[in-house]
Amino acid sequence: MAALLRNLFDDHVMTNPMVKSAAVSDAGLTKQTLYEIGRENLTRATYDRAMESLDAVNAEVEGLMKVAWGRTR
Repeated sequence: MAALLRNLFDDHVMTNPMVKSAAVSDAGLTKQTLYEIGRENLTRATYDRAMESLDAVNAEVEGLMKVAWGRTR
C-alpha cells in the first residue's frame, strides 16, 4: 500500500510508518495516548516498538511543519 501511495503522490507521502500495535489499541481503549498510559501498563517490548514508531512519525510531522513555517529550529 505504501508503495502505491508513493507512486501516486511522490514526496507527499511520509517516510516513517506508524506500526499497527496492540499497545496503541490498548491505550485507545482507555481513551489515552501511549504517552499517557505509561510503559508499566503494557508489555515492554510492544510498548517500546510502538513508541519508537510514534516518535519517528511525530518527529517527521514536526519537521514538515517547521519547513512549511520557514523555521530552522
